[in-house]
Amino acid sequence: MACTVTTFARRLALLAGLLLVAPAALAEPPDEPQTVWVGGYVFPPFVDKSAGVTHELIGAMNRFQQDYRFRFIPTSSKRRYADLARGAFSVILFENIEWGWDRQQVEASKVYLQGDGEVYVALNKPGRDQHFFDDLSQRSLIAVTGYHYGFANFNADAAELRKRYRITFSDDNEASLRMLQLERGEVAIITRSYLQHYLQARPALRERLLVSERLDQAYAHTALVRKGSRPSAEEIDALLGRMAASGALAEVWRKYGLDAR
Repeated sequence: MACTVTTFARRLALLAGLLLVAPAALAEPPDEPQTVWVGGYVFPPFVDKSAGVTHELIGAMNRFQQDYRFRFIPTSSKRRYADLARGAFSVILFENIEWGWDRQQVEASKVYLQGDGEVYVALNKPGRDQHFFDDLSQRSLIAVTGYHYGFANFNADAAELRKRYRITFSDDNEASLRMLQLERGEVAIITRSYLQHYLQARPALRERLLVSERLDQAYAHTALVRKGSRPSAEEIDALLGRMAASGALAEVWRKYGLDAR
């Protein structure tokens, strides 16, 4: 009889243990983060092949929250509109809705980075000063295909620009500077932060270049989000706001020498 009681007690204890463990065992696993594709085209220092501020910011955004897993996908300056429209990606960083975007398709976050922009660059020849940049219609220009410039009222149509200006197109800022040094144009329009990095690596070139004091345009960078997708522009605002308050954004800007305002 004692053996039977002991066996029953053991079984009862085992059952109690199973009841305690069962809720945890039966609980649903935590939701996996939703993958969010972030488009980007060659636009140094923001996107430069497999590196750049965009890649750094995506990594910081992933470390700062667990609901989404942001992943980079390449596009091009001309193809980015169609790629977003067809859903290849739903977010693009360091953008401006004025750069040819359809307001029916995208919504913009708040501005999260200012202080950068584009400058005019020429070879520093005798007799040239800041007045050399006064009337660009009198100069042969070098611009990047698909970029939107202030001097052209943000019209990126190459055929239209060729009608209005003596203009040659390149693939990126580095190519524009090479073409300038080969005198394939008189004035190149270059991202100021990229030019600073370029000259840091080539200090002897500084004296050979004349750089405008005025900007072609001042950047006011936002994230653009495809309407109806998640995260929304409001969610991006909230995330970047928390990151700014914590100092995480400033850390990214410092790494790339960006003069954020």
